[in-house]
This record gives sequence, C-alpha cells and structure tokens, in this order.
Amino acid sequence: MAWSRAKFKGQRVWAEVDADGAPLAVAGRIAVRYSDKAGATIYQAGAGRVEPEGSAPVDLPAGAAAPDAPLPAPGAVGNAAPAARPSGRGSGFGSAGTRTAAQAGAAKTAATAQVAAAAGAIRCFTDGGCTGNPGPAGSGCLVKFPDGRVVERHRGLGFSTNNVAELTAIAMALDELDTAGEPPESVAVVFSDSQYCRGVLTQGWKAKANVELIAGLRVRLKARPGVTLQWVAGHVGLPENERADELARRGVEESRRRGV
Repeated sequence: MAWSRAKFKGQRVWAEVDADGAPLAVAGRIAVRYSDKAGATIYQAGAGRVEPEGSAPVDLPAGAAAPDAPLPAPGAVGNAAPAARPSGRGSGFGSAGTRTAAQAGAAKTAATAQVAAAAGAIRCFTDGGCTGNPGPAGSGCLVKFPDGRVVERHRGLGFSTNNVAELTAIAMALDELDTAGEPPESVAVVFSDSQYCRGVLTQGWKAKANVELIAGLRVRLKARPGVTLQWVAGHVGLPENERADELARRGVEESRRRGV
C-alpha cells in the first residue's frame, strides 16, 4: 500500500493513501505510522486530525498493525509490539447481528459514504462464507464499472474456511478486471467486510494460514497500483454488499449440493 507524508498532532507521520495520493479513510480513520522502517507500528488515527502534506506516494516496508492500540504520546514514538487484531467492535460499529440501532446507523452511514467517495472508479463488492467453519464454502463478487456495466459472479469452493472464501472473493473481483481488459492503472476500489483480508493484504499482518493464496493476492494487488482495498461493515443494508452476500451464499449452496 502507498504512504504519503502528513501531520498528526503536530508530528510528521506517514499516512496511508490511495492511488491518487489522497488519505485512505476507513470508518473515519486513517492508518498512520511514525517510521518508514520495516515492522513500524501502524495506528488508526481520526481522519479529521490527519493533515496531508501533499507529498508523492511511496511504498514502504510492511508494518505491524496495531489498530486497537492507543496512539503514543508526543515524543514516545517507537516500534511497539502489535496489539490484538481488530474485531467488529474495534471499528466502533459492533458486530453484525449484535449492533445497537445507533451502531447500525453509523455503520451504514460510513459505508455509504465510502462507496459514494469511489464514484468514477470501478467498484467491486466481495463476500465469502461457509456453513460451519470449516464447511461448505462459497464466494461472491459484484463489479460495477463506470459505464454502467455490472458483473456478478459466485463460486462454490467445496469444503473450506470463511477466510479462504473471503480471500477468494477478492481474487474473483480481480479476475473480472483482467477479463474486462482493464489496464493496471485503472482505478478500482474493492470493498470487503473482512478485517482479516484487509489486515493480511494491506496492513502487514503475518499470514499463518492460507499463505500461498495471500501471497498470490499480494502480488496481484501490487501489479495493479490503481486498486485499493477498503473495509466496510457488513450487513448494514448496503445494497451491493448484501448482493455480494447473496452470491456467496449461492456458492455455499452449490458446495452443499455437491455433498461436501
């Protein structure tokens, strides 16, 4: 992922940016790091408090995601050990099925704003699931092109895990970009409700499983500098996300019919 110089609380930081160099906000927060060295701790800062300097985006070595950790006090910058990986609660939106009305409203507002901000780009919505984990699994993706074309795909994965299904859905979206002949610089946003996918693909989380699948996706994303991956809260009534979920469940049903 690309990074650019910015200021946060009076200190210079590196902020995560999109292909155009704009700060990449997810659920009102921007990933920031104080060091450009490998293993630097990556924090989540309030988007309104990050001031871009407008410098050219650069690629930096992978850091250690610490999205739930408090930001260090001024002068206390260092490569602290990574905190626990985020759950749905880490976003402030709660988890699907247990959200309060206020959390659900905030999650939908944030997701809708993220999708609207990607107007003019190719927008890809992905989801994966399984019955049991592991169990019969499926993936789905919906790709909306700026010219109005909409492509929907689903795939039964047989007996697999939820994480594999989520990763495969992202791969399917990239497949559609390839099939459409989109050049590497084409601007596209892939929306996923999987914190795991965002972590292992863009936040430097170490892959302990699904290593080959993750490595392949990292290579494909690097080869497409115009593509960014954004996390959105799942099951908040965002039509495209709900459709991706339906497509994934169709894949699960295919797997079940095959008797896996």
